[in-house]
Amino acid sequence: MENKGSFYEFNIAQLGDHFRDLVVLEGNDPRGIQVGLGSTLPLGQVVSYQFLRDIGDPRRGKIFSRDLLEVEVLDPDTFVPLCTIFNTHLKSKFVDPGLKGAARERAEKNATERRTRQAMAIAQIIKRRFPNPDYGLFIVMGDFNDTPEAPALAPLLQDPDLRLFDVLSELPSNKRWTHYWSGGKEYSQIDYLLVSPAMRQRIVPGSAHVVQRGFSGGSDHRPVYVEVWLGWDG
Repeated sequence: MENKGSFYEFNIAQLGDHFRDLVVLEGNDPRGIQVGLGSTLPLGQVVSYQFLRDIGDPRRGKIFSRDLLEVEVLDPDTFVPLCTIFNTHLKSKFVDPGLKGAARERAEKNATERRTRQAMAIAQIIKRRFPNPDYGLFIVMGDFNDTPEAPALAPLLQDPDLRLFDVLSELPSNKRWTHYWSGGKEYSQIDYLLVSPAMRQRIVPGSAHVVQRGFSGGSDHRPVYVEVWLGWDG
């Protein structure tokens, strides 16, 4: 999203003031692409990792080209944390279309390596925050800019310690795509809701869904949702 003001306006004008709390923090993207979160439940602690240095070599600079937000969702009566959401937007595959030959290959390689290191950094952060994912209620979500089988996402999708579950993985292939690229006529999944083993037990069976119809021009991505039971019946 562009900024907090546009998110507030969208929430009021288009959603009828649906969300109770909104989070948008200015990140690292020079084009002003931010990550954010809207919630009908109250939000608690918000942590931005935009200043985290690149893993392996801090001299490379900040690891996240946008940001990683860690947000607590609270019980509306007791204000005790119900779950934690990690929201991010990984490095895009886009490279300057004017680049050709070796220069283009180098730019594509650098983008993939950056996306891989970002996924590794997120995995490390989660492991520090939730050493035992069997008891941690958390979700990792966002535009990961790569497909489920891509090596760049292996640190999140294939880590045997994290055991994150992609809620869309059990959908038929024709119901799973979240992105359409008109240039290559390609349908693919690059948007994710990854849940911890503990959160997976809270998923309402059959509730994972990609809204693939009814959108025109607003985005080349499709909304993804899943219902989970957090023990609050309001």
